[in-house]
Amino acid sequence: MSLHDSRVADASHADKRARAGAILASAIACVAAFKGLNESVTPPALPILQEQFQVPGSTISWVLTGVLLTGTIATPIVSRLGEVWDKRRALLGVLAIVAIGTLISALSISIEMLIAGQLLQGVGLSTVPLAIGVIRDTQTEARTKSANGFMVAAIYGSTAAGTMVAGPIADHLSYRWLFWVPLIALSGCILAVWFFVPRSLKNGGANASIDVAGSVLLAFGLAALLLALTFAPAWGWLSPRFLLLLSAGLVGFLLFIRVELTVDDPLIDLRLMRSFTVVAASGLMFLAGFCINATLVSVPMQTQLPASTGYGLGESATVTAAILVSTTLIGLTAPLISVLDRAIGSRFASSIGPISILAGAVVMLALGQRGSIVIVFVATLLVTFGLTVSMTQSLNLVVSGVPADKVTEFNGLNFAIQAVAGTIGAQVSGAVLTVDGAAADTAPPWSAFGTSWAISGALSLVVLALVLAVGTPKRAAA
Repeated sequence: MSLHDSRVADASHADKRARAGAILASAIACVAAFKGLNESVTPPALPILQEQFQVPGSTISWVLTGVLLTGTIATPIVSRLGEVWDKRRALLGVLAIVAIGTLISALSISIEMLIAGQLLQGVGLSTVPLAIGVIRDTQTEARTKSANGFMVAAIYGSTAAGTMVAGPIADHLSYRWLFWVPLIALSGCILAVWFFVPRSLKNGGANASIDVAGSVLLAFGLAALLLALTFAPAWGWLSPRFLLLLSAGLVGFLLFIRVELTVDDPLIDLRLMRSFTVVAASGLMFLAGFCINATLVSVPMQTQLPASTGYGLGESATVTAAILVSTTLIGLTAPLISVLDRAIGSRFASSIGPISILAGAVVMLALGQRGSIVIVFVATLLVTFGLTVSMTQSLNLVVSGVPADKVTEFNGLNFAIQAVAGTIGAQVSGAVLTVDGAAADTAPPWSAFGTSWAISGALSLVVLALVLAVGTPKRAAA
């Protein structure tokens, strides 16, 4: 090879790396824009929104419930759409829907208009599996695993940033700027995807299609289950309405499984669930979803309970936010998890997540009753680090354990699992910490907090056993 040819080859290689880097940055920016600016800025401002629209708490809660509901239902369906259609067009479509929802929220003149905007914004949860699919299509497997770490770090970092800026924006500008700022960021992401992200090949050939029956059944099952869990505290866990809605959701899931095992082009190829690697990935995501919301219920409550209880810290909401935001920043270590995955193997790297969550639960069960802010901080930090590892390794196990053309749809399923698990975690922890028949200002006993932490610890043990049963993942044949 001549010197000229060598220089041309080097320039071509550098250009390819720069192009791959631009694609990677664009994909991660889309996730960070949604998770940090669309999803995270609203919860801290709920009291301001409630006062602005003069509605009860049960109504304003739909600002959050709407995002969760549409996001959980849309994600598996949109993920499959990206596989059989085109991930670039699917991602652009999702960003456009989220932008429209954000614009509606910014211009809202009624609570109904705001909730409608939030329902559209919830579709943005689909950006995560679509972005991961784009990365998998354009990067090597090793670089994809590293990108998974950066993806999780972006989720945690943007969540912390969004939580911190929400209050000042709402206090000193207007609640409308909680949506104008994300809209500006989304516009930039749309341009980045348009210019840098290439079209993806249609998987499954020219005849590949969307499984309409499976999509409807999965949407019905998820909607029924989430609504049952949402209304359970008000209806009662043994009320006929809750049991009927829960049963309807379970029937929907059973019919979905039956359909998926019989159609030629399933929405989600459940046959791959025979692999322990895929099951372990789903288990890690369920653990992450459950424990993050269980922690977000119990830690703020204990932090703000009076010190006279013996275990309450008697701190303000500002201190509570400082604890949660500072521990969330441990999520920035996610890129290091992929390094561990390569160094010690997926099984042992994955086990660090459940072990860290278990350690946090043990710290609280053994020392939490002392009412020390240091103990609460350390336990929360351990749990958050465990969540970081679990999410990162769930993505890595999917990359290693399923065919390349199934990565997007299985990550879509896993994020739907995480959302359902998060709802379960919040409702279970809330139910455990609720004092029935007592005055509103009655503090739950320490045994209730202990039970909440014990449930998280027990779940982490189950997932740890599942992860340790997994051998070294082998790339499944496409």
